[in-house]
Amino acid sequence: MCGIVGYVGRRNAAPLLLQNLQRLEYRGYDSCGFATVDERLHIKKDVGTIEEVHENLNLLELPGKIGIAHTRWATHGNVSRRNAHPHMDCAGELAVVHNGIVSNYEELKKKLTDSGHVFSSDTDTECIAHLIEESYNGNLEDAVIKALEKVKGTYALMVVSTHEPEKLICARNESPLIIGLGNDEIFVGSDVASFLEHTRKAVTLDDGEYAVVTNRGYGIKKISNGEKVNKKILHIDWSFETAEKEGNPHFMLKEILEQPRVITSALSLYPEHVSGLAEMIMKAKHVYITAAGTSLHASMVAEYWFSRLCSKRVQAVDSSEFSDKGVVDGDTLVLGITQSGETYDTLAAMRRAKLGGAKIAAIVNVIGSTATRLADHVVLQGSGMEVSVCATKTYTSQLTILLRTALELAKIQGRDVEAIEKEFHRCPDLVEKCLELKEDIKKTAHDFFNVPNYIFIGRGINYPSALEAALKLKEITYYHAEGMSGGMLKHGTISLIDKETNTVAMIPESGDNRRKILSNIQEVKARGGIVIGIASGKGLSQCDVSLVAPSCQEVVSPIVLAPIYQLLAYYTAVKLGRNVDRPRALAKSVTVE
Repeated sequence: MCGIVGYVGRRNAAPLLLQNLQRLEYRGYDSCGFATVDERLHIKKDVGTIEEVHENLNLLELPGKIGIAHTRWATHGNVSRRNAHPHMDCAGELAVVHNGIVSNYEELKKKLTDSGHVFSSDTDTECIAHLIEESYNGNLEDAVIKALEKVKGTYALMVVSTHEPEKLICARNESPLIIGLGNDEIFVGSDVASFLEHTRKAVTLDDGEYAVVTNRGYGIKKISNGEKVNKKILHIDWSFETAEKEGNPHFMLKEILEQPRVITSALSLYPEHVSGLAEMIMKAKHVYITAAGTSLHASMVAEYWFSRLCSKRVQAVDSSEFSDKGVVDGDTLVLGITQSGETYDTLAAMRRAKLGGAKIAAIVNVIGSTATRLADHVVLQGSGMEVSVCATKTYTSQLTILLRTALELAKIQGRDVEAIEKEFHRCPDLVEKCLELKEDIKKTAHDFFNVPNYIFIGRGINYPSALEAALKLKEITYYHAEGMSGGMLKHGTISLIDKETNTVAMIPESGDNRRKILSNIQEVKARGGIVIGIASGKGLSQCDVSLVAPSCQEVVSPIVLAPIYQLLAYYTAVKLGRNVDRPRALAKSVTVE
């Protein structure tokens, strides 16, 4: 969940580490630390954001042309200076930064303590520093490998040492790590975002690989046997400017406003990849879509699309539950959806399915990510960089790719979906018109989002929309919000309706689900509840306020309605003074179990 960066080159390391780490602060922001090397090891670290720590410690004072840095999202040990990375050995001669979890750290710590090592933190990471120290016999590379042979768990890590001050050693197992290739300098980071300003050339480490980086170049080898690995150099087509706010107060607002463009892009990207995915779904006897969080909600919408448009049974499964629910064999296709391509639970589900003989596909946003290398078939969603922790444009992009796939499968089956395709291609314009409701949405947020509890209800294909809308609200406002199908409301939850609980209803323009959701709204109003309607085409007079999107078919309404509830959450969080782009206790990529 944390972010790590490294630098080796001709320039002073500290300014570049600071700049690059700030690009990864969305991955964790409770503490940070830097280590640089010249004749000796220099370390500065503390609790707080990168900006706060820099203001207090002046990180730019650190000397040396090689260094590593870390921004933390706490997993082992509380938020404190002693638990901030980097972590050192007993002698203070080497430093380690680490993203991941050492699952056997208790066993390792006991053995190390029994042999005389003294620990100065409560973290699992410190075990790695002491293991390297114990294994060092004149060769840092060998010591790191010997240490990693004893480590169980996940890691993306970097090591520097005064013993060999010209080297940076990095390794990975189930946590992302990418090497950026500059002119006479090399960058290492958890994400390409960290070094995009300096280079667009990169190579990715795969699981079980490590790299030795010096100012003369780099070499990649397998941890298991030291075999050299040749890597294809990737050319990243994202620009650094895509991560700028473009004058908006928050990245989240910028990314919400980008959705018409992002959806337009997703409507036309990689047609052969989408058709290939549709062919795989058609041929498979059993199909699962596995995902987590927002991507899971996109998967649940797709479950309706494949059922309705293709009569194909496709089951959406929470990745963290896949090992208990997913039955896989050679006739199974598992489609993993993960914006980052590094979501731990989704990767674990994909690996488990692969071991069971299933075919693996993936929809991802980050080229070169782990999911792209696990999968037999990949569709890149092409959303561009999403900086805000709260997912917005990547959600509607995933929905667009999934609906394209369902329509492609329907055409392969010989079904007439021309009318739906025509409606689908109106989505960028429809979403643009929803964004024009910004001031109405802001007023609604100020007038009605002033109680601590919210129930979001939807029917049919907009049941997942209710779940996603509730997630948006609670993750950045810290209000309690619960999403459910309208049919579940009377089975217990309706007893919660009072002056401290408002209801938000997803309302299609016509059809049976409009009639059913109206019945739910009347049930809430009969008990004195407040109802906010998010509707397509026309609102309902029974609602206290209706936010009305342009007229559209129900089949595309999950895409069209999304910006409205995203903006509701955004304006409510701003009103409450929340840190919108960096909500507490959350990180952009959930890379630990």
